[in-house]
Amino acid sequence: MKTFTLIDYSAFGLWILISFLLSYVIVRKLNFFGGEKKTQKALTIGLVAGHLLYLIWKKNLVVYSKLKFFLSN
Repeated sequence: MKTFTLIDYSAFGLWILISFLLSYVIVRKLNFFGGEKKTQKALTIGLVAGHLLYLIWKKNLVVYSKLKFFLSN
């Protein structure tokens, strides 16, 4: 089973910082979505949650493919 390494955790931590910066630029500087602080917070949470969901999906996909390989042999 695939385990997460220090690089995986570092990349996720970096993505959190990128999410804060990206949502600040999109909402506050470019004034998208009304420019409100609640909107910025919601966008940040959505970006982080989306990336977390991708990591969970990726891990389950690897586990599923290994299970499929073992069952076929």
